[in-house]
Amino acid sequence: MHQDMTGKAQIKEIAERLKLSPSTVSAVLGGRAEAVRISARTQERVLETARQMNYQPNIYARRLRQAATEKTPYVIGLFWRQDNLNSRLGRFIQGLQTAIESHGYPVELMVQPFRPGEIMWNTGMLSGNRLSGAILCGLLEEEQRELEKQDYSIPIVLIGRSSTVFHNVTMDSYAAGEHCVELLTRTPVRSGAMICFTKGGRSEDLMRQGFLQGCLAGGIKSGDEYTLYIDSSSHEKGYEAAEELLGRVELPSAWLVGDCRLAGGILDCCNRKGVRIPEDLHLIFFEDSGLLRYSNPPLSALDIPVQDMAEKALEILIGACDKEIFETVSLEVNPLYYLRASNG
Repeated sequence: MHQDMTGKAQIKEIAERLKLSPSTVSAVLGGRAEAVRISARTQERVLETARQMNYQPNIYARRLRQAATEKTPYVIGLFWRQDNLNSRLGRFIQGLQTAIESHGYPVELMVQPFRPGEIMWNTGMLSGNRLSGAILCGLLEEEQRELEKQDYSIPIVLIGRSSTVFHNVTMDSYAAGEHCVELLTRTPVRSGAMICFTKGGRSEDLMRQGFLQGCLAGGIKSGDEYTLYIDSSSHEKGYEAAEELLGRVELPSAWLVGDCRLAGGILDCCNRKGVRIPEDLHLIFFEDSGLLRYSNPPLSALDIPVQDMAEKALEILIGACDKEIFETVSLEVNPLYYLRASNG
């Protein structure tokens, strides 16, 4: 008896071992042996050898074979930046599920995280027959430029990045940054500051520009010296960022903070230093969560309508897969604002 193999065998290898044609082996492994009248003995030999050689079927090829006779699922790849694996991903998937259920789309979803700057390592999945379509979230500008140089065989939707090459669903982040200044300065402030990320995406950069422009238009002291960049989100990072900014700004001050996960550390720092919210410090955080809603005081938030963006992205992909959409689609959604005690 042949020994088991540790690798995954292909149909051709099984056929060579048994001295059969690949089409015969394929028919047995694909469940079509009776239809093409392959003997029971040959079927047994093929199945036993496939087991010994650790054969595993190619699910993508199987989908292609099924496509001619039945409605196969759309296989949608969701590529999500690894440093943003937070509640936003869960809400995005909820939005996809809402679209799937409301429209009755037959969809299989595959989630593929990627590190910032490394989306090109996954581009092999964007060609060929592995996916029906793809949604890309969290691209850096240089990643988008590289992607747009290539030709892909499936429809692609970018989230949060405008494009003339790929479909895209975006939010006007610049206007959102400007509007946050209006919300934060309903009572006068002397300075405006923002906490950003060193590897933030295009949306965050536009929001920062809008915030600085809003401060400039309102005569509020701001600029690079009041913009702090950090590399990750945590309670400790929030405390350290608040401590550093409080040493720079003039109070009362208005801050737009790039992540709700910094909230606890910022509050602790303010409490220890006797900085009152909202009397001395006005705060709006990017992305709403229970951390903000149930803080003391409750903290205001600017949020992306993630679920709405997910629904729209999937509708675009299905339309493109069904050959109902031929031109590049660009959609813009409105931000969400949750105003509580902290924005003054």
